[in-house]
Amino acid sequence: MEVIKNLFDKNKDIYRSIEKVITYGAAQEARLQAEISEYVVTESIEEQLEKLLTRMQTAMDAGGENDVGVWVSGFYGSGKSSLTKYLGLALDPRVRVQGAPFLVHLQNRLHKPQTKALLATVAKRFPAAVVMLDLASEMVAGATMEDVSTVLYYKVLQWAGFSRNLKVAAFERKLQQDGRFEEFTKRIHSELGVDWPAVQNDPLVVDSLIPEIAHQMYPELFKTPTAFSTETGEYIQFENERVKEMIEIVRQISGKQYILFIIDEVGQYVGSRQNLILNLDGLAKNLKSVGEGKVW
Repeated sequence: MEVIKNLFDKNKDIYRSIEKVITYGAAQEARLQAEISEYVVTESIEEQLEKLLTRMQTAMDAGGENDVGVWVSGFYGSGKSSLTKYLGLALDPRVRVQGAPFLVHLQNRLHKPQTKALLATVAKRFPAAVVMLDLASEMVAGATMEDVSTVLYYKVLQWAGFSRNLKVAAFERKLQQDGRFEEFTKRIHSELGVDWPAVQNDPLVVDSLIPEIAHQMYPELFKTPTAFSTETGEYIQFENERVKEMIEIVRQISGKQYILFIIDEVGQYVGSRQNLILNLDGLAKNLKSVGEGKVW
């Protein structure tokens, strides 16, 4: 038994817990440190990463309608989730592990100096807001599978700190744009004794309180205490308008022009469903058109 044990790296406990599957949801610092320290970048992975970074740099430099959609393919367990997760975290300047940017930790797993330099260049020249979505765990609950663009839209609202109710989220955006969001949150706290984020997705709260508050704050827009409705059944948006709104929300919250939407488990989610495939294609085309090379 001791002979076999000696074959392993003496700096690592062979009895340590090793995750079987890498997921986007696991983002605790200790967990990320453990994951990235175990990450093995093969020659093939590094080659593909270098190609991707080169194309991203070219598109972001040139602007316009460059190709911005990347499909990461591979068999089960080949490292698709690991690659996309760690690239997203590396390009997100907010993510730090043990006091160092996650980018440095990923660089330490790479082998070629040119790939390390390219990663640093893209991160520095094109500072991006990163929104990561795992379709396997964050799909919208319901009897039918929602379009990928719909799930991504709700993820953007969550990422930005807005309510999942589309009408309430629109009201929150107006409040922020008018500089009255703090006034609104104080009203909520005085009414309920809790902070707004704790109740913003509670249908009972938004149905009972928001119409009255909307009337009080914007009487010229909502003429009566019941004029504001949280019902979204007749709320219609064209796909290109929703993509434009997603981009505006992320840019407004982050202050960054460049955006990365990284979505995991897409292939398994859409499967052979023609409507979901068509929606995914439309999402990519709209991001290409609206984002002008700055949104991937």
